[in-house]
Amino acid sequence: MGNSTPKPLIVDTTLQPRPVATRQYYTLPNNGAAVERRTSAPPVSINMESPRFHPHAKGKNIRLDGQLRRATRKNSFCNGITFSHRPVHLYEKVRLRLTGVHTGWSGALRFGFTSLDPSELAAADIPKYACPDLVTRPGYWAKALPERLALKDNILAFWADRHGRVFYSINEGEPILFHCGLSIGCPLWAIIDIYGITQEVTLLAACCQQRQHVC
Repeated sequence: MGNSTPKPLIVDTTLQPRPVATRQYYTLPNNGAAVERRTSAPPVSINMESPRFHPHAKGKNIRLDGQLRRATRKNSFCNGITFSHRPVHLYEKVRLRLTGVHTGWSGALRFGFTSLDPSELAAADIPKYACPDLVTRPGYWAKALPERLALKDNILAFWADRHGRVFYSINEGEPILFHCGLSIGCPLWAIIDIYGITQEVTLLAACCQQRQHVC
């Protein structure tokens, strides 16, 4: 732990992230009451190749590069769902750069996790939209990135913790609580829906990762 000071977390319940504390705490709504818990962020390393896009489980408008790192939506604003090629560890950050943004559409990237192996999905089973089509099925959790954050060359990182929560950050900024209620007793694959103004994303190699957890 050393003398490092943990970053305060931000709760994104209305798609309007806001700081909730100036000391080493964060707050979560609990039936209307604010509950404070101390956080810590010891480093954790993932000795595995960084996730790539699944080569087959993808929307019909998605084109992948030869390294399965870059995914481009070629037509329309939808049919852009992609998945990671392998399960993602708890606390492992999925990092991607928004390399293509098209201002002619509305809405932006949707992302999250699934407990269902995308290899078992037939092409006809992959819908146009992650939200609401996928998330109304059991075993899928995803939400939309606020459009104001979906800027070209922004770097999005997202990860799940042992409490079934999803966090994200933009350009290595403050962690934002994005989603709760994941099933964590099974493997989790990343979902990245290249939707709306988000036209292309590139998965990045893992960097020095931090484990965010509640003590």
